[in-house]
Amino acid sequence: MIERRYPAGEAARDLLRRGALLSVFTAKGGALAEVAADGIPADHGFRGAGLDSRSLDPGRLFVALPGERVDGRGFIGRALAAGHWVLAGCEGGRDVAGEVAGLPAPAGTGVLVCTEGTAGLAGLGAAWRDRWPGRMIGITGTNGKTTTKDFCAALLRGAGRVLATTGNLNNQLGVPLTLLALEAEHDFAVVEMGASGVGDIAALAALARPEIGIITNASPAHLARFGSLDGIIQGKGELLDVLPDHGCAVLNADSPGFDRWRDRARCPVVSWGERAGDRRWKALAGADGEWILVLDQGRWAVPLPGRHNAANLAAAIVAAEALDLPEADLKRGLATFQGSAHRGVRIDWEGRTLIDDSYNANPRSMVAAVQALLDVPCRGRRFAVLGAMAELGEDSPEIHREIGRELAGSGLDGLVVVGPGARGLGEGFDGGGRPHHYCATCAEAAAWIADETRPGDCLLLKGSRSAAMETIIPSLPLRRGS
Repeated sequence: MIERRYPAGEAARDLLRRGALLSVFTAKGGALAEVAADGIPADHGFRGAGLDSRSLDPGRLFVALPGERVDGRGFIGRALAAGHWVLAGCEGGRDVAGEVAGLPAPAGTGVLVCTEGTAGLAGLGAAWRDRWPGRMIGITGTNGKTTTKDFCAALLRGAGRVLATTGNLNNQLGVPLTLLALEAEHDFAVVEMGASGVGDIAALAALARPEIGIITNASPAHLARFGSLDGIIQGKGELLDVLPDHGCAVLNADSPGFDRWRDRARCPVVSWGERAGDRRWKALAGADGEWILVLDQGRWAVPLPGRHNAANLAAAIVAAEALDLPEADLKRGLATFQGSAHRGVRIDWEGRTLIDDSYNANPRSMVAAVQALLDVPCRGRRFAVLGAMAELGEDSPEIHREIGRELAGSGLDGLVVVGPGARGLGEGFDGGGRPHHYCATCAEAAAWIADETRPGDCLLLKGSRSAAMETIIPSLPLRRGS
């Protein structure tokens, strides 16, 4: 059984086996001295890891990485003084071993010096996951990853203790940090994996090694690196290559690429879909803009607005059932659902309803979010306040115009476009015979909302991370609603 603490000596030996470790320093007589990997006192260790030495909980490993503006290796001394173990790499030819030798350090601390920091972090995450005996669901896809992850975590909470990806920790740093948070008390883990190019999911899945794998869908996004929808299908399918023979691939039968994914999987496949698949779902409109998922013959209340979230919930249920968990446990768990920030959260401001879906955006998720806005009961007008969709490659302007034209016929009462990268949305909307309003900044958009909307109106906020649409919200005197 995994210990609650990662013994530093075992961490060093794990890194040594993976070829990432250069040297180890531990505190002796109040200062750091180099020791062999097997020379670390048995009582030295850490629980979990983090990248910011200022906000680390006691007992965590500080991973000191070089950044674009700040080099975390400059804070090794502060982390040691606070009682943390440190992992640092020698990127850029930096002599970390020479820098830390003799540094003041309290008892129980030390430094693991690696060839490269991210490789060291990945090695620790993979090794720690290898010790964990629980059951894991891995999730990727173009749209719906985070919401499906949140649904899975809620469902599984009805059957045991769950660790799930938090925030945006779905990349080469976030996945190993998530794995290092695994403890003996966790019965289940749900790990989200994001990608912006072919090969990304392969690397992350090799660390996490999930038993169940969900691919939510494939649609155009991150085209600057994927190159095409074909590249996206290939990249998302990399998750299937690590699933064990006794595992299960949970695949969207309605998505482009489904046939390729099904043929690629070496484990049993369960598909779900509205039009095809082993498990059929449909969504029924309920009261107050809510949706009821009908999956086979079972009915489930969808805890988030938007018909598309019925599909996300269906994927989560199919995956949870692949773990042979009783429906009663899953429904009890779903009642505890709490969504992630900036993903379909309803907010009340001065009688207006804002739907904060600002975490990220791509063409299909933007259209789905607007449809969710149109489904919400509204006494007044409906406005979409939209920022740019990033990483769409050289076709980005035309893709924005296409989405704008599609939205012109959607039934919106108005479109507010925020930032120069989103101008194509407005051009397409105008081309569909509907004038739009342009705001150069999020601050201007906040002012427009305050000046031009009235009680009873409903607004959607959405854009890619780079559009920073979530900054509109603090500019308004908001009070969070249900």
